Amino acid sequence: MGIISENILDLGDYTSFGLQRCLKDKMETVVLDEGGLYSPLSISLVIPTRFGGEEGREIEREALKKILSECSELVDAGYLDEIVVIDATRDKNGNPDYRVLQNVLKVAYEEIGLFREQVILLNKYGSENEKGKRGLIDFFIKVVHQFDENIPKVLARFGVFGVTRARAHVFGIPYGKGAGLWLSIPITGGDILCFVDSDILNFKKEFVTALCHPIVYSWNLRETAMKFVKAYYMRLTKTPDLSSEEAILGGRVCRLFATPLIQSVTSSLDLYGSLGTIRYPLAGEFALSRDAIERLDLSSTYSVEMYLLFQLLDLFGSASMAQVNLQVYNHIGQNFLKLESLARQVGTCILEKAIEKRNKSLTDKESKQILRSYKENANQMIKKSEKWISKLRKSTEIGVRKKLVYSKEEDEKRIQCFLKILENVLSEKAKERIIPLPSWSRIKEKTGNYFILREMLRRRSNQSTWSRLKECGLVSRPAPSEM
Repeated sequence: MGIISENILDLGDYTSFGLQRCLKDKMETVVLDEGGLYSPLSISLVIPTRFGGEEGREIEREALKKILSECSELVDAGYLDEIVVIDATRDKNGNPDYRVLQNVLKVAYEEIGLFREQVILLNKYGSENEKGKRGLIDFFIKVVHQFDENIPKVLARFGVFGVTRARAHVFGIPYGKGAGLWLSIPITGGDILCFVDSDILNFKKEFVTALCHPIVYSWNLRETAMKFVKAYYMRLTKTPDLSSEEAILGGRVCRLFATPLIQSVTSSLDLYGSLGTIRYPLAGEFALSRDAIERLDLSSTYSVEMYLLFQLLDLFGSASMAQVNLQVYNHIGQNFLKLESLARQVGTCILEKAIEKRNKSLTDKESKQILRSYKENANQMIKKSEKWISKLRKSTEIGVRKKLVYSKEEDEKRIQCFLKILENVLSEKAKERIIPLPSWSRIKEKTGNYFILREMLRRRSNQSTWSRLKECGLVSRPAPSEM
């Protein structure tokens, strides 16, 4: 019997979602809060960041400024209720580098009137400044460093580290994108959480509304309520070795490794058929309802998106999931050699989740079948890539770079590299350690203090924001010693 799959709903082009209709539906939607009262539905935008070396920081700053500038219109319209930036940038000594978050606040002060008014009040009234210092001002934009030493103190005090899985052996916030996303969940207050990467060069505010609107629209539906919406796109990548006018066909790990590997695993092992209908499984742009994301464990690494997909299918099924086309996506990328670790993380995640689902290890025959199938599927992706490049070069869309660099030979070399990585992961010679971070619903169940824990983490995030404001000179009035 062949594999039976249900397609993940494809919502089509993001431009089909009328902005005014999205705004109207959001403003008219209410939720039942913890006190048994109805309140307006709220949306939090989460932006994970991690800047690279000094030489590439200017373009990274411009990308982040573009995102905040576009989102300012959603703030003014009442669509976004808060923005949380979680940064993992470290200096050459491995210590938290707060300059990125300082720059975020400078841009936010210029672009977002609501936040600017909050900062003005801090400087105008000493009592407000003192509240900000203590974390008692709920800033519209919250900036938190993933390795801020104050965060683990709160988690330890409430027993969070005792809830981790036995094999995790983790204390503190581990390194990796997934850990940053995990930390953002209790810090945010939204009923819907929307995640967007900070490296999007052609970001549009409609990306956010298209990702969130299907969840907003189905909020009051019982049987088919949407829990998760993921982006897909044609990815164009700007790497440090290219000129300002050049870009390559991006998504190298997704296009040449993750997608063909998913096809191979699902067909060879006859499971998770719906996963094969996800057009861009590694996209970092997605939205989730809070009740869904609080039930999910998160991988600490860059395999976090794959880790989520497997669980969403298990817990909610494909009927509660959808995807939307963001068309051409320009972003800042890395040189290929730096992506090999990412591929190992993703490959480890896919194979471990498949083994966990069927509750038995792969046989030698199955491993060889996956390798053969992967090679065939990856070579098919090269043919598709050539068609995509041809289409893009003919495109007149704004945002498509003038010089698209593509080499079939380079893609073939990348596949050989990925094939070697897959062989090593299958033989367990080069598996990446995945630290599973416990779901916040499990933490709530085990500690019994989740409401207070959330409040304390939000307070720490507000204190962090005040500290960064002070460092970059936006808060100048000294707080009084006595009130």
